Amino acid sequence: MDLAKIIKIFIGLGILIIGVPILMQFLPAPLNMERIVEGFKKSDLGVVEIQVVNPPTNEAIAQISFKVGDALVNIYQYDNEGTIARYAEMYKKDPGTAIVEAWGLAQSLGAAPSKNKPERVARRKMFLLVAQGEDKSVLEHIVKIFTNL
Repeated sequence: MDLAKIIKIFIGLGILIIGVPILMQFLPAPLNMERIVEGFKKSDLGVVEIQVVNPPTNEAIAQISFKVGDALVNIYQYDNEGTIARYAEMYKKDPGTAIVEAWGLAQSLGAAPSKNKPERVARRKMFLLVAQGEDKSVLEHIVKIFTNL
């Protein structure tokens, strides 16, 4: 090998060694419970009563719970793709129920009003957020913050 090729190789390695740490600063941090809690604390929502639920429910490996106004928010962390998919589907409303509730069909036929609070569910990687409360706009805002973390 001649000297010019060796110099080019060393210059390339030098650029790579210097460039990788700089590039790593621009990559987003991995999602974890601490980052989720910090994201909600920094938001414009009034987050109170943050607590780690021990033992976690719904077959999760970790769970945090907090309140935003009158909304109760639970965030579950899973280590199994099948388990999180099952619970994400369990919390989603089927289309028929959504139509009946939106149009008030059950009450128009004489049924008692539902006592279930509205809820929103969002999934991000191995985390599942379940927010329950009366104010649907607050629930949507909670889901938006979670999906943008």
